[in-house]
Amino acid sequence: MTAVLADPAAPAMPDDEHFARNLIGGRWQFPAAPYEYEIRNPADSTITTVVPLSSRFDVQRAAAAADAARQGHWADPAERGRLLDGVLDRLESSRSDLARLQAVETGLSFPDSLAAVDATLGSARALLRCGVPPGPARSAGVCGHILCWGAPFTEAVTSVLPALLRGNAVIIKPSLRGPLSPVAFAHVATQAGLPAGVLNVVQGTGVDVGAELISRRGLSALHVRAGSRTLALAERSHARTNVPLHLLRGGGNVAVVGPRAADLDALGLAVTVGVRMNSAGGPFGLPLLAVHADRADTILATLLDALAGTVAAPLPAEPVRRRAASRIDALVAAGAKTLLGGSRVPNDVAHRMGWRLPPTVLHLGTASSAAMAAEQASEPLGPVLGVFTWRDRVELADAFRSPRAADGVATLWGADKALAMSLPHGLVVDGASHLPSSGGTTLPAAWFAGRPRPRAVR
Repeated sequence: MTAVLADPAAPAMPDDEHFARNLIGGRWQFPAAPYEYEIRNPADSTITTVVPLSSRFDVQRAAAAADAARQGHWADPAERGRLLDGVLDRLESSRSDLARLQAVETGLSFPDSLAAVDATLGSARALLRCGVPPGPARSAGVCGHILCWGAPFTEAVTSVLPALLRGNAVIIKPSLRGPLSPVAFAHVATQAGLPAGVLNVVQGTGVDVGAELISRRGLSALHVRAGSRTLALAERSHARTNVPLHLLRGGGNVAVVGPRAADLDALGLAVTVGVRMNSAGGPFGLPLLAVHADRADTILATLLDALAGTVAAPLPAEPVRRRAASRIDALVAAGAKTLLGGSRVPNDVAHRMGWRLPPTVLHLGTASSAAMAAEQASEPLGPVLGVFTWRDRVELADAFRSPRAADGVATLWGADKALAMSLPHGLVVDGASHLPSSGGTTLPAAWFAGRPRPRAVR
């Protein structure tokens, strides 16, 4: 694997021997069939390591190991809490190493990756203090977790930790575009003494490992964090399996700028952080900005100046970059105006060797425009910020027609707190307090719940 300098005081991090295997029943094992997949750093497309391409047989072995593990002392809530505190202690002591690893697999800068890791760990610590999170009343069992690639460490921790708190044993299927952080999470957890079989990792494709989890009967729950196609497959399969299904859609965040927005420097920082984080997944990306019409000219001038020099995180593969560029073209065809960037990829080494797309700002028009409707009907991808204008509370609330808003965060800048009650978002917060770079640790409630919860206004 590409060298990642480790903190000598932190617990040992996984290496190529772990990445090339699945974790099943407490042992790092090769898959049933000897196939591998090269993992590349999206910043420069260099190969970092290989992971196994597993099959339904590996999922079946993991399910048997998980079912056996949940019968032991893992069923004792007090012992479970003690073990999970130890896991979080070890994760916190490895924060720098985890951030470096996530930077390698995502192309995020180290400061942005570290900010995401710290925000995730802060929220995880708060969750452990609160105990078992609210959710449907059901017996503990074996949970499946299909993860996305946008912020892989955050994906793994926020999906799995609530299930473990409830006494479940889990099977994680990482994204092939973000497989390293989930392995590191599992490796550190086993080092901390998590019982063998409580946490299992099975690498592979969606059509093999993902499909087996989606179609598997007898799970206590299935958690899916993925693109629209995988989410649709999970919903269709749910009708046959009757497994409780928790879907989480990425790209639901919005920054709402009201007529009294004053701290434009902080707003510019929040937007540039969101664009650098990449708007395709995770709770830190920012694909949408709603600006009060009276402040649009001033705010847009500030944001374009802030974004002009931003180097956004790359996308994980060339097909994803093509999809992101095609989406930009579709929004322009629907009437959006390109204010910065666009779908054309510069012919330079930085963009050729990785999968970078220039930071792009599209003015979508008003909340009821055709371009805004097209934005809500498509899946956010890449460092693309859509901007629309609004004048009153009703017009603003009606703009969010996609169900992904319920899983996202709305950050308010100079907007009336009463306006928050009209928004459909899973969480509404004051803008500056939610910046990962500011040390904020607020994540959407839906990310930690066994089902979407009513959002809190903070």
